[in-house]
Amino acid sequence: MAKYYFHIRMQEGFDPDYDGVDLRSDDSVAEAVSIARRMVSELVANDEPIDGLAFEITDDTGTLVAELPFQLCASLQ
Repeated sequence: MAKYYFHIRMQEGFDPDYDGVDLRSDDSVAEAVSIARRMVSELVANDEPIDGLAFEITDDTGTLVAELPFQLCASLQ
């Protein structure tokens, strides 16, 4: 099991994820990206602004495994 953190980078700064998500999948990074896409999908469905926001997904060692602009996540739906 691996833990991934979904930090949010915005123009005004950085919003760290202190809790993270435990993933059991053999392809945890792909699962983490899928979670990010679902999170952005909910924001778009609620007419929340996503411009200028990006996920910085890190593993439990703090290593950056993916950087995903919210706009890209929304276009992957």
